[in-house]
Amino acid sequence: MKSVDFQRNKSLIRVVKEKVTKPKKKNWDKIVYICLLFLILCFAIYYLVVKNLFVTAQGQVLIEAINIRLTEDARILKHYVAEGDSVNMGDTLFCYANSLKNDLENTDNGVNLKSYNSQDNWALKEIFNLRKKITLNKVDIDKNFILIKNYEAEIKNLTNQVILDALPRTRLDLVQNEILKLNTENQKLFAENSELNNFIKSVPAGSKLTYSASSINDGNGYITNNGVTYNIYSDEYLSELRYFKTPMSGIVTRIHKKEQEVNFKEEDILSIHKQFPTTIKGFFYQEDLKYIKVGDLFNIDFPDGTKSTGYVKRFYIATYNMPDEFQKKYEPTTRTIAVDIYPLTYEDSKKWCAFHKMGVVISKFIFN
Repeated sequence: MKSVDFQRNKSLIRVVKEKVTKPKKKNWDKIVYICLLFLILCFAIYYLVVKNLFVTAQGQVLIEAINIRLTEDARILKHYVAEGDSVNMGDTLFCYANSLKNDLENTDNGVNLKSYNSQDNWALKEIFNLRKKITLNKVDIDKNFILIKNYEAEIKNLTNQVILDALPRTRLDLVQNEILKLNTENQKLFAENSELNNFIKSVPAGSKLTYSASSINDGNGYITNNGVTYNIYSDEYLSELRYFKTPMSGIVTRIHKKEQEVNFKEEDILSIHKQFPTTIKGFFYQEDLKYIKVGDLFNIDFPDGTKSTGYVKRFYIATYNMPDEFQKKYEPTTRTIAVDIYPLTYEDSKKWCAFHKMGVVISKFIFN
C-alpha cells in the first residue's frame, strides 16, 4: 500500500516581512511660510481697520503752569514750601530782599543804617543802577578797543593787497569805516559815563553805611535795623525783607533757587502747576477734520501702557506745525489741526499730571 506524504516537497509560498515605514519629516519651511503669511494677513487686516475705521493722532500732556520771577535782582532768604507741596492762592512761597551793593559804603553817597528808612530806598536804587550802567559801558569800551586794535593790525596787510589788486578798495574802506565807527561809539560811551557820574553826585548824600549793636539779629547771620538787612558773612546790605505769595492754587513742581542764593531778574525761582484741569493737546491731520467735533470722546494711550478717556473741549482756529518730537526729520513740515482734550473727572486729571509734556496716542472709532 502506497504511503501518503503531504510534505514530500517544500512549499513554494514564502512569507515576506513588511518593511516598517518611517514617519515623514515635517516640512518646516512650509510651516514657517504659512505662519508668516498668516501674520502678514493679520497685519494687513489690522492696518486697514485702524486706517479706515479709527481716527488716530499724536498728543502731548500739558499742565497749566507759571514760573515765578522777580522784576529785580534779589537774594532768596527762606523758602516756606518744598517741591511737591500743594499751595492755595495767597500762601507765602518765599522771603527775599534786594541787594543794595557793598560798593555804596565806599562812596560819599552812602546811607547811614541808623537813620535809613524805606523812603530812602530810591536813592540806593538810583546809585546802584547808575553804577551798573557805567560798568556795562566800560565793558563795551574795552571790547571796542580790542576790535580797533585787531582792525588796525589788519589794515597794513589789506593795503598791500589793494595795491596789488588782490582785493577791492571797498574792503579796505570797510575796515577803516569800522574803526571810525568804534572810535565814535567809545567817545559817546565816555561822555555818557561822565554824565552818569554827575547824576550819582546829585543823589542826596548821607554818611557811610554802618550797623549798631542795637540792631535786631535773626540768628542766621542777618542784622536788621530801620528796614535795612545786613549779612555779616558776605558784608552785604539788603533792602527790607519782602514776601512773595502764590497767585494761584496748585503744586510746587520745582524750586530753581535754593535759600541764600542770588536770583537775577531773568531767572526762575520756582514753578507751580495746576492739578486741574490737565489737558492734552492733540494734533490731527487735516483730512481727519470731518470726523472730529467738540464733545467727542477719545481713547488715550499713555507711555506706561495705561489707558484713559477724554473729550474734545475746543479747536484752535489756526493750524499748527507738528511738534518736533512727532515730526520725522526727513519729511516736510506737517500742518495739523490742534485740539484741547480735557479729562472726564478730577481723578483722571490727577493721573494725567504724571505725564507732563509726554507724548500720548489719541484715537476714536469714526462712527462714534
